Amino acid sequence: MKILFSIVFAVLVLIFVAVQFIPSGIPANKPEDGKSIANDSLMTEPVIEQLRISCIDCHSNQVTLPWYSKVAPFSWLLASHIDEGRSHLNFSEWGLYSNREKIGILEEIRDEVASGGMPLKSYLMIHRDARLDSAAVSGILTWVDDATASILE
Repeated sequence: MKILFSIVFAVLVLIFVAVQFIPSGIPANKPEDGKSIANDSLMTEPVIEQLRISCIDCHSNQVTLPWYSKVAPFSWLLASHIDEGRSHLNFSEWGLYSNREKIGILEEIRDEVASGGMPLKSYLMIHRDARLDSAAVSGILTWVDDATASILE
């Protein structure tokens, strides 16, 4: 029994080591080009800071990768979250969206933030400071309302 356990353990270790050579697919950071949400005239510093803490890692081209981003299978999950986040909204490319797209995105931001759907619970498990308190939610929702009204003018 002890030999069987040792063999199974050795095989699992070998598999773990082998999967480390499979690329994670985490997208590389791209330089900011002035199209970022931070350049939006309606952005206030508290809202920008809250977006940096709670949203930017999955919804921009400026991702701060944690230590576990180099360890499979966690790196694969992280790559999937970043790709999916960017497909819904990329704050680095805010200036490239049409007004119609911005309004739709702002409605999604409102829904997700108000319902507590964002940031993801799995993200909050590791990034406790990303949790949105009532003041942060209020600030983001005020920005959403102001930005929507500005676009509709």
